Parts: sequence; C-alpha cells; structure tokens
Amino acid sequence: MFIWVHLPVHTVPMVDVDTALKSAAIDRRKAKKDRDSSKPKRPGGSVGIEPFDPEVFRTKEVADTYSMWLVLIGSILTALLMRFLIMPGMGEPGPLLWLLPLSLVLILPTLHRLILPDEISDLYTGGNWFRAGMLWIFTWLSISIILVNPPLADISAPEAVDVRLVFDEGEESEDLVARLDRVGNDIDISIETGESEGSMWLLLDVRDNVAVEDCSITVQLVKNEQILLNSTINGANTTAISAYDDLVSGNRSIVSILDQGSWSDPGMKLWRTTDVGVAVDLGAFDTGTYELRYRIDQPGDPWPLTTGDAIYKIQILPSQ
Repeated sequence: MFIWVHLPVHTVPMVDVDTALKSAAIDRRKAKKDRDSSKPKRPGGSVGIEPFDPEVFRTKEVADTYSMWLVLIGSILTALLMRFLIMPGMGEPGPLLWLLPLSLVLILPTLHRLILPDEISDLYTGGNWFRAGMLWIFTWLSISIILVNPPLADISAPEAVDVRLVFDEGEESEDLVARLDRVGNDIDISIETGESEGSMWLLLDVRDNVAVEDCSITVQLVKNEQILLNSTINGANTTAISAYDDLVSGNRSIVSILDQGSWSDPGMKLWRTTDVGVAVDLGAFDTGTYELRYRIDQPGDPWPLTTGDAIYKIQILPSQ
C-alpha cells in the first residue's frame, strides 16, 4: 500500500552574476569606509599633505629671520672692513679683495652655531646654508660696489682714449699721414731734410669718471740716453688745453698712435663731453731714434691710480 505525502516546495530566487559582482563591490566599499571612519583624522590626510603645526611653523620662521639678519650684518661688516681697513693698506687690487669675503661663506654654519641658541641652530638644513651663502655673497658684493665707486670712492684709473701726433709747421704738418709708418709702438717718420721745420706735439684725450682736472700727465722724451723733455702738467692746465684746441681746429695732418684711436680724423676731438684734451710740445726732431713715454696719474681713494707708462719708439728718417 502506497502513502502519498505532499511536501511544500520553496522556490529559490535566481541571481545573475553581474548583480552579484556589483553587490560585492558595494559591500567592500562600505567595509572600507567603516574602517577609515574608525581611524583618527588628520588635516589634509586624504591628499597627502603633512599636518600643519602652527608652533613648529612659527619656530622655523623665527629661525630663518635670525639667520637672515645674521648674514646681512656679517656681510655688511665684511664689506666695511675690506674697504676701510684692508684696501688702504694694499696699494693696488689683489686676490685678497674677493678671496677673503668668499671664503667666509664656508664658516656660516659654524657662525650660526656660535651665535644662535641650539634650539634654533639645530633647525637649519642644507637648504638654509645655501640660501645664507647666496645672501652673503650678493649683499657683500652690492655693498662693496657702492663703497668703492663715486661719490664715496674712486678705484678706476684715468685713461687716454686717444693719443695723436701733429707738427705745427712745415710740410710734415700737411701730410703726416703719408709720412708716418707705425707697427705697434714703433713709429717711423720720413722728412726730406731729416729735420722738422716745426715742433712735434703730443695730443692726449684724457678721460676719468670723477675729475679729469685732478689728473697729472707726465711726458718724457729721450734720445741717445739724453733726456730732452721731462714735463708734468695738470689736467686743468689752460695753456695745454688751449694749445690742443688750436692744433686740432687748424688744417693740419693729425695721426693717432693708438690702435683704437681716431687715426687721422682731426674732427674727432673728444668722445665724451667730460673728456679733456691737452697738448704737449715735444720740440723739433732731426734724424735719429727717440723714446717717448707718457703716464697719467691720479690721487685715487683708497689707493693712487695710474695708467702706467706707455712707451713709443719714434725714428726720424730722411726721405729717399
């Protein structure tokens, strides 16, 4: 005998794979969010920014300010020391003028540790030392430039921007360009009789950045070891200036003996309105070899200034 028993059938809902994956992803995000919410928060943590501590920031700013003032004062004192103690005793420029101030950059870390308290000096890093070194160099350099230039001082020597020769009389005063041959500082001048009719003059265009009238021009002419002329004139000598103007304004042949000079242009008197032209009478020349020297000096500050001796060999030759 068979007994039929009726059991209830429960239907299980069907879930597709795509829906299951989306549900799992949502569950993972919720779990991660719950874990993150349980951690302590910090400002800017979500974008990788370090936490901001106002007290630490203030301490670093104070340390940078101390360093800045220490470097500024030290570099200014160094520039003053070099200008008023070192330079007057040197007499002329030398490597010490830049070597000593630049070498002090190397002791800046030690200087900070000696002067500043440990809680401040310990905050400095390599970046601080680099910035301090650059500030030291440029501050010292700028203050030094101010201290050694007008109106506080003058370390720039005067110069002769053009040096020319001219005869005041005779045929050589009319065609000196054709008669003169120059190779470097060796000058040959051809004269028919071997003796000039007039005097040869040295024309100097003197330039200085402060006061040309303070310059002194020394001219020396030697023949056969005999000094024919040894003259020193002032940059404000009215006689020499007047003679220069007369010679340049006249219809004479003028030749420059400087490589960068005006050569034979008598109209090119001065290159700047502050230049001063002076003329020195060298006297009459005859056959032979002469040595011509000139030098321009000035009582500069902190040391005397000079152009040094310029030497020319002038040979007078009779025309063939």
